[in-house]
Amino acid sequence: MGRTSKRIKQQQRKAKKIISIFIVLIALVLSLVAYLNPELFGQEPDDNPSTDAGLGEDAGEVRVHVIDVGQGDSILLTAPGGNVLFDAGDLASRHEQAIKNYLTDLGITTLDYFIITHPDADHIGGADMILTDFTVKNVIMPDITSNSQAFAAMLDALEKSQANVIEAVAGETYTLGDLNLKILAPLKKYSDTNDMSVVIRATYGQVSMMFTGDAEGNLEGKSEKDMLATYKASELDCDFLKVGHHGSDTSSSPAFVQAVSPKIAAISCGAGNKYGHPLQSVLDTLNAAGVVTYRTDLSGTLVFVCDGKTIEYKK
Repeated sequence: MGRTSKRIKQQQRKAKKIISIFIVLIALVLSLVAYLNPELFGQEPDDNPSTDAGLGEDAGEVRVHVIDVGQGDSILLTAPGGNVLFDAGDLASRHEQAIKNYLTDLGITTLDYFIITHPDADHIGGADMILTDFTVKNVIMPDITSNSQAFAAMLDALEKSQANVIEAVAGETYTLGDLNLKILAPLKKYSDTNDMSVVIRATYGQVSMMFTGDAEGNLEGKSEKDMLATYKASELDCDFLKVGHHGSDTSSSPAFVQAVSPKIAAISCGAGNKYGHPLQSVLDTLNAAGVVTYRTDLSGTLVFVCDGKTIEYKK
């Protein structure tokens, strides 16, 4: 009887161990199912649990956020593969805070590419904040310097960051998932900082977008002219254009706008700015080309949504 009792207890312990293992396996399976199909458990799906890529966006969407920073530039691209920021506004603390708040509200902590188009203060005013308060993986910038306080602050922050610095070289291409970024300019070493602007043609699916910084082409401007002389029409053609130099008449020559042939365009400029941007001549050029134009001085921050087939204004 004693041996029987001992054997029963052993069998009971063995059974409990098997049941425990079975429960653990069930828990693991359920956890895996919940991770892959969160909707089945009443949870919202996590588009990217390990990075900021695609935060707040529908799967497969690229969004262009032309952030209202007054008379300056700061443009964010959010994509399924990560995030890209062009420039960081001027030196005004309210604009720097506006950029920081905008990125933070989207849940962004990491930028895969921070593209500093050129060293003018209205494009790099908040660059030191971006490099300090966010994780920046790569910085793309032209080979030109400035004696400004903003440039010195940016260099100091860049040195302290872990970012990989890449000189902008025309023809080089960088990828972020299915988003491709091709550098079109600067094509030469120019004395004018505006002409040294990094010009990027981004493609996502069938849609192409051009970001021009302050590249010029009218009057004494040379960058647009050199791009027209270097690239085929198909290499410049875009659905979306960030209009150069805040709508100044030094940029957006009729020949360049015709070659790019955008359907929609965005102008980043400050309300009532002292330069009169955007100039009526530029607006006339865009209108004559059938381009639907949106402006931050009239509408505030602009958001455009691209699904790989079309790009449309959202707000």
